[in-house]
Amino acid sequence: MTVETVLNGYIHRDLVSNGPVVINLADAGNEASRLWEMAPPVTIRDARLLQADTDEGAFWARHGFVLLPHRSAVNDWESGGTTPFERNEIARIYLPEIEAIVRTRLLPGLALEVDQAPFIVRRGPGANAYATGIHNDYGLRPDDYQEALEAFSTPQYAALWRARFDRPQVAGFMVINFWRAIYLDQPLRHMPLAVCEPSSVTMETVVPAALAAFAPSGKNTNQLSLKYHQEQSWWYYPGMTRDEVLAFKVFEFFKDGGPEGLSICFHTAFADPETPQDAPPRESCEHRVGVFILRP
Repeated sequence: MTVETVLNGYIHRDLVSNGPVVINLADAGNEASRLWEMAPPVTIRDARLLQADTDEGAFWARHGFVLLPHRSAVNDWESGGTTPFERNEIARIYLPEIEAIVRTRLLPGLALEVDQAPFIVRRGPGANAYATGIHNDYGLRPDDYQEALEAFSTPQYAALWRARFDRPQVAGFMVINFWRAIYLDQPLRHMPLAVCEPSSVTMETVVPAALAAFAPSGKNTNQLSLKYHQEQSWWYYPGMTRDEVLAFKVFEFFKDGGPEGLSICFHTAFADPETPQDAPPRESCEHRVGVFILRP
């Protein structure tokens, strides 16, 4: 199954900037609108076919994203955050489930510290809007990630992360986004998520960006936008169910140098033109997990 559609959020190919491109979503109809272009339609291909008959660990290592069978025991996806522990199913159930996936299925055999908080991002009716612009949530280097943490938390929390990262026993750090459909009693058809194959993205098309007036701290975020190129390869998993979770990298940095090229996944929700009119609105959540990779 393939989808031909236009994706929102491509930065104009002629745009030249000496620093992060500041995007104020509240002003999207004015100055910010000149940052973006209407790129040609792209083909979003069926990642189920790409992943078929491939070991999930090998697929993850090669592509930076993978669909995993996973039936969560969570029933109440609203119970994270500061909900008391005895009623907090995200803290009691989901965090241990995800840590087990990281340690045994994605990064087995490595010495790790898995850094989680009982917070998920809910999207759908009555929750956050769908993210319908191409983006990646963080920058490329530790300073970028620290700045992003400051925007969404506090300078003190960001400094604590940096102190952990700077320890000599830490070889690198990555952030994995675990994205899944929830509550729906049928396969997801409305506003699925597309991810871009990292190896198909050249650094010349990557644009440092910042969202203004978006983070709760009032500080600009630190993230990445993308210029269009015909070689970019987009994928999605049609018909995701509640018993599956999509894992994909949104940050990775190794102190001694990692694999050549980009290893993180630009992503966006998109409107599938083949979605039935009576398809229920997407109910989904995403959970971003930090992983410190320790030296042997």
